[in-house]
Amino acid sequence: MARKHKTTTNNTIGTRSTVNLCAFWAMAIAALMYLFSGLVHFLITVFESIKASKSAAVLAKLVTIGNFLGNIALIVAIAIPAWHYAKGRGKNWRICYWIALVVFALGVVLGMLGGLL
Repeated sequence: MARKHKTTTNNTIGTRSTVNLCAFWAMAIAALMYLFSGLVHFLITVFESIKASKSAAVLAKLVTIGNFLGNIALIVAIAIPAWHYAKGRGKNWRICYWIALVVFALGVVLGMLGGLL
């Protein structure tokens, strides 16, 4: 006897939807960026120990860029489901959503700029 699969159209956990797809790929990209940044940070400590400060400075900028890309991916993973939550709750929830999103994105950008300077 063949199994019958039940498909749903709502955005619950476990269904195939754009929200789940974005969340998955954002998590995967963020994980890769943080892994890349950690490996490069290890190389920075190696270069600093052998007195190659210019190479360490270039690698430090790569770490900052990798962390920035990871944070952008996490913004995508968080922002889309949060919007689906807030849009059905009323005007005040949508206003709070946009304020929180702008503050979060601004914090990520300022964090990146601080690492590059």
